[in-house]
Amino acid sequence: MLSKRLFWSIFLPYLGIIVVLILLFGIGASHELRDVCLEQTAHELESGARAFTQRFAGRLIQTPSGELDRFCQDFFRATGMRVTVIIPSGKVIGESSADQNAMDNHATRPEVQQALRGGLGQSTRYSATLKNERMYVAIPVYAGGSLVSVVRTSFPVSIPSRKLRIVNTRIAATGLLAVGIGALASLIVAQRISKPFEVIRHGAERFAGGEFNHRVPVAGAEEVRMVAQSLNTMAEQLHQRIMRIVEQDNEHRAVLLSMEEGVLALDRDAKILSLNESCCKLLGIDKKHAKGESVREVIHKAGLLGFIDRTLSAAHPIEEDFEFDGTRNRILHARGAALHDACQREIGALIVLHDVTRLRHLENVRRDFVANVSHELRTPITSIKGFVETLLHEGLANHEQSLQFLEIVLKQVNRLDAIINDLLLLSRVERGVGGHSIELRDERMADVVHSAVEMCQQKANQKEIAIRVDCAEHIFAALNAPLFEQAVVNLIDNAIKYSDRASTVYVVAEVLHEQVVLHVRDHGCGIPAQHLVRLFERFYRVDRARSRELGGTGLGLSIVKHIISAHRGSVAVESTVGRGSSFSIVVPAAFPESMISLIEARIGG
Repeated sequence: MLSKRLFWSIFLPYLGIIVVLILLFGIGASHELRDVCLEQTAHELESGARAFTQRFAGRLIQTPSGELDRFCQDFFRATGMRVTVIIPSGKVIGESSADQNAMDNHATRPEVQQALRGGLGQSTRYSATLKNERMYVAIPVYAGGSLVSVVRTSFPVSIPSRKLRIVNTRIAATGLLAVGIGALASLIVAQRISKPFEVIRHGAERFAGGEFNHRVPVAGAEEVRMVAQSLNTMAEQLHQRIMRIVEQDNEHRAVLLSMEEGVLALDRDAKILSLNESCCKLLGIDKKHAKGESVREVIHKAGLLGFIDRTLSAAHPIEEDFEFDGTRNRILHARGAALHDACQREIGALIVLHDVTRLRHLENVRRDFVANVSHELRTPITSIKGFVETLLHEGLANHEQSLQFLEIVLKQVNRLDAIINDLLLLSRVERGVGGHSIELRDERMADVVHSAVEMCQQKANQKEIAIRVDCAEHIFAALNAPLFEQAVVNLIDNAIKYSDRASTVYVVAEVLHEQVVLHVRDHGCGIPAQHLVRLFERFYRVDRARSRELGGTGLGLSIVKHIISAHRGSVAVESTVGRGSSFSIVVPAAFPESMISLIEARIGG
């Protein structure tokens, strides 16, 4: 509303005060002027009556009636006043404006009665003779000390009224002019007072909109300058505090975004206050629709919900591991603690989730590795110990049996040597993967493949297995030739071991999307699907008895995996039971300058 604004709150009261004062002044002046006008009119009538009396000098009653009427009429024409001469009996003996013979007795007229009593008579009343409102003044006339007559003069009331209307019109015009001037003055004063506050209000709105660099002009009265200066100081301090809050918020967001752990903040009613991206990924929920919702409407895992309930009711932090079923089975480590505000009041709970699936898997692998390596080493050592003790106990009397025992001991020693060599190779490759110390050169893939095939040819010939190689001469890759050759040898050796006699092993290399893909395929017994996930783990065997019978150490595929990882590549396997297996190595392709020159020459030709 307009009245709520400072400008109108100042302008309208000021204008109202001015109008009321001018109205009071005008009304008072009008009444005063009316009284003055009536008094002046009465004075004029009295002066006229006395002038008329002095003209006749006490001869009014001796003057004939007709002549007196004529004198009265001449006076009326000269002054505009009606003149009436009345004797003490009330009879009219002279009249300027009517027929005296038709006039009734005037002894009862108020002004006449006052004059007959020796005083000045005055009244304003309706004239029955002239039929209008008139003002009368009557004076006594004495002759020889006796009252001989009364001279009465009168004016129509319309004459002073007309004068008053003219004066009132001028007063009204002057009042309107004064109101206009007062309104203009009030407008100027209201603007001078309200404009600085409008500027301050506009500045405050800009501050509220975030424009903290804006400054309110420091001008005007001392109080206004103090308010403006205070607003500018407040804006600067708010800007600094908000910037500090924004920086802290950005830091907190960056910390939460960079955390691998999932962070979930809940209030006392188990409604989600905040959560980070890692938590959304771990729990498979949408962050946009989760905030502010009850945790039971967003998360439907009984184990986690039970942990949240225990955290909200616990007096101390708690920890727990539980399985979380999703797209893949995972193990989550949860830590819950009370959430406090700045005043250390408990407002909810903070849950930190950590995916420990890989850690638990690595722990299981470590335990399996220790158990497997202990078993793998213990078996040949036990065998060696047993045969050596037998030889020592029985001596070397039975030469043939002793040689047989020594051959078994040698076989077990060779097995130990193979296991230890594979472990050392695996350790060396792992160090190379972690430290990136393996030197890579652009090598022709065909040369490395043929060298690996040559190393496996003798074993293949023993089982009458043919090795077919399909590798173009122009295929190059960034390789550490000895290590990569070892990986290919391991794959070909496995293919030979698990292939039927007189079958074929295929070694095929091709370039796909700037990557070299090397396939080693066999038509052996195949591998069941449930074993494919753990096939590249150390000492993992599908058929332990058969593997040992064939002389495997259980480290070959693990060595392949680590060698290919050192080459920034990957290894995969596809297998069908009874139809064979296909191992694929993928490494980045290389394009030596000589090869590029050859291609350019062919294109140019």
